[in-house]
Amino acid sequence: MRLVERSYSTKLHRPRPAIYTEPDGSFVIISTSWGNPEDGQKVNDDIAKYIQAAKADVEVTSPFEFLTALTNEANYLRIASLISNEQIYRSANKNEYISGVETLVLLHKGSQMAYAQVGAPHLLIQKPGRPLAPVAIGYEASLEMSGVENQILAPLPQTMLGIDASLNIRCGDFHVDEGDRLVLYAGSFWPDSLWTSSQANNLQQLTQKMVQQNPEAPFWLGVVDLENF
Repeated sequence: MRLVERSYSTKLHRPRPAIYTEPDGSFVIISTSWGNPEDGQKVNDDIAKYIQAAKADVEVTSPFEFLTALTNEANYLRIASLISNEQIYRSANKNEYISGVETLVLLHKGSQMAYAQVGAPHLLIQKPGRPLAPVAIGYEASLEMSGVENQILAPLPQTMLGIDASLNIRCGDFHVDEGDRLVLYAGSFWPDSLWTSSQANNLQQLTQKMVQQNPEAPFWLGVVDLENF
């Protein structure tokens, strides 16, 4: 996998995510820290360490069970996220909320893409000649609070890793083909151009359309090209 990304800033602040890409392109981690900026990188490091061990068939102990409804790869991502959640919760937030992290992990193996998601970015897929389709999307608290006037409020995450001993993770896997692209989007404003654009593979053009529609809404946008089929 090959990720290209950019952040668009306004007077409203959205933290820039910490990004980890495995050297062979097999998995990508995008983590956004709301609090201590170093926690995003810490989550990436913890998750990457577990996935690397699992892929190498290294025996690793875990207090979390495999779910039979998920593939091995989806289980790896789920357990890695739960381990990281526990570490952040115990080290930073057990007595007082200090930091929370949104994260998306993608693991590519052949024609299968496994994912685990806590908060943003949202995950969408574009197949050649077709519009974008959602795979895993969330709901930001700022959108819920915007009211009938649809005000653009400061970003406010709804779900984060590390703020509770338990964790709600969206996870699973889906089929991908050569030529497919994934679009990753973190933002509380959903512009029409995100769904109607036929240029989702062109990060610059897609960014321009989104900014033109609402220049006051900050966002982060990434496009993942699938390689090594």
